[in-house]
Order: sequence, then structure tokens, then C-alpha cells
Amino acid sequence: MCSSDTISKAPFVLLLLFLLLAGDASAQGATNRSSISGFVFGPNRQPVGQVIVELRGEFSTIGRTRTDGSGRFYFPGLPQGRYTIRVLPLGTPLEEKSEDVEIAGLGARGRPLSDNIQQDVYLRPRRDAGATPFQNAVVYAQEVPKEAEALYKRAEEDLNSQRVQSGIVNLEKAVDTFPTYFLALQRLGIIRLQQERYEEAAGVFVKALAINDRCFDCWYGIAYANYAVRRFPESVGASEKAIALKGDSVEANLLLGMAHRLNKNFPKAEQAMKIAAKNSEGNSADVHWNLALLYGKDMNKFAEAAKELEAFLKLSPDAPNKEDIKKLIKQFKDKAATQS
Repeated sequence: MCSSDTISKAPFVLLLLFLLLAGDASAQGATNRSSISGFVFGPNRQPVGQVIVELRGEFSTIGRTRTDGSGRFYFPGLPQGRYTIRVLPLGTPLEEKSEDVEIAGLGARGRPLSDNIQQDVYLRPRRDAGATPFQNAVVYAQEVPKEAEALYKRAEEDLNSQRVQSGIVNLEKAVDTFPTYFLALQRLGIIRLQQERYEEAAGVFVKALAINDRCFDCWYGIAYANYAVRRFPESVGASEKAIALKGDSVEANLLLGMAHRLNKNFPKAEQAMKIAAKNSEGNSADVHWNLALLYGKDMNKFAEAAKELEAFLKLSPDAPNKEDIKKLIKQFKDKAATQS
């Protein structure tokens, strides 16, 4: 996930930066052989494959993996301590989810013991799924050779059945057969983005835009990829192109605000994030969190920062580090009182 400077938007790592804490849970008991594993499920207990799962220690990200076709993830070689599992279902209509777990790893007289923790994660549909990028692929009429079309359909069947690698192979074959196959390029770009192969994703989206420059997903994908590799001016430009096509997109307006913020243009960051807040009708925890960062860290608007964190907790009452967030709210309120 990460810091505020990455697309992962990791709120709880950022919180710890706010509190100026330091440390590394991975340094404790390096010889411990404990593990954390589990399955990620969507609605109706359907396994969710090929989504990113992060494991965080108390002060840092320990590792990242992807679920396999059955939705399983696995983190081996862990010392005792408290951890947070965070599932990032990028490009799906499902909400992010975090679960806290603890490895005790202690036997009689405090002797270290291996502990294998099983923690499944159940994802819910996003409230704003209709406004989420990558959910409604552009319908684009093209005369496509039958061989390429058959490969694309086979790829879709594979991807929908969690046979991801086979689906990617068939998409690549479809593009090799018909290099200007827009739908295949668009889908391949989304997959490369999900795989965090950001440079490749941007290159594929550029090819798709050469065929159809009114592709919201493509512009958003380029903005996302550039943000991830810290090219913030380029992310701003692509985000603006995406918003020109879909002005009510919460995700695109938020991404624009985040890119402006890290490009040190705080007034424009606030403007874009407030549009995202309006479009989400106040129901996006991510928007409230990023506004809190902007107000509290960059603009010295401490009363507003406290208000945004309170809104964040209202939407995420089970957030990890909830008590630390409450302390931060109090700190912001105290600072706001000294300003008046």
C-alpha cells in the first residue's frame, strides 16, 4: 500500500506518519515461523481471485500478495505481533476491507511458538459501484476479424471464471491478431493496472486512446498509473481528461485532488476533493480521509481536518487504529482552538 504518496491511499500508514511514530514489526522475532492465511470472498461467498492483499505490522507494510483463483492468500515467516490484513479489490465493484489479527506465538515461560492464523475476509459491494472506474466498459463498434473476436470472447470467459493467466494470454493473442482491437486493449490495460505493472498499463491505454479518445477508463487508468509512479503533473492532466468525460466520477475527482496535493497545489487539491465529496454525497470514507490529510498536514485548517476525520470514522466505525484516530481528532481540535 504505502504512504500518502502512493495510489494505494493507505490511511492507517499515513496516520502513523502523522503521529510521528517509528518502528518495524517485522524486526521482532525474525526467526519465528508463524503465518497468516485466509480466503477473500465476495457476495454469496464467491471467491475473489487476483486481488491485492497487504499485510501491515504496527508501523509498516510487511508484504503484498495476490489471491489465487480460489481467493486464497498466504503470508509466511512472521514474528509475534499485531497485524492488519487489507484487501484492495482494484477494478471491482467491491469495497476495500481490513481485518486485525494477532500472532501470540508464546508458550510456557514465554518460549516462542509457531502460530498459524486463518482469517477470511468478506467484501461488500461498493455503495458507489456505478461511478467506479472499470465497471462499465466502453461500447465501441469495430469490424473485428473473427479469429480475434473468438480469442477475446475466450479471454472474457477465462477472466470471469478466475482463470486469469489464460485470460491474459488470450487477450494478448487477440491484440496480436488485430493490433487495433479496442476492447481487448482496454481490458488488457485494466489487468496490467491491477497487476501494478503501471508503465505497461499506461502504454496499453495510450494505444486504446489512439483508437477511441473518449474512453474514460483509459484516461483514468493513465492518471492512476502516473500517480503510482509519482508523475503527478501527468496524473493531473489525465485525470482532467477523464473528468471531462465523466464529471460526476468520485474516483477521478479524488485522484485529481490527490495528484494536485502531491504536486503542492493545495487550493486545486481542495477544489477537486470537495467535488468528489459532493458527488459521493458525503459517503466516501476515502474522500474524507484525504481531505483530512490536506487540511491537517498541508493547509493548517485544523478544525476542518478534525471534522473530516469524524466523518471518516462515522463511515468506518470498525477502522483499525480507531483510538489513534480519535486522539488525532483531539489534537486537531486543540490546534484549532489555539488559532482562534
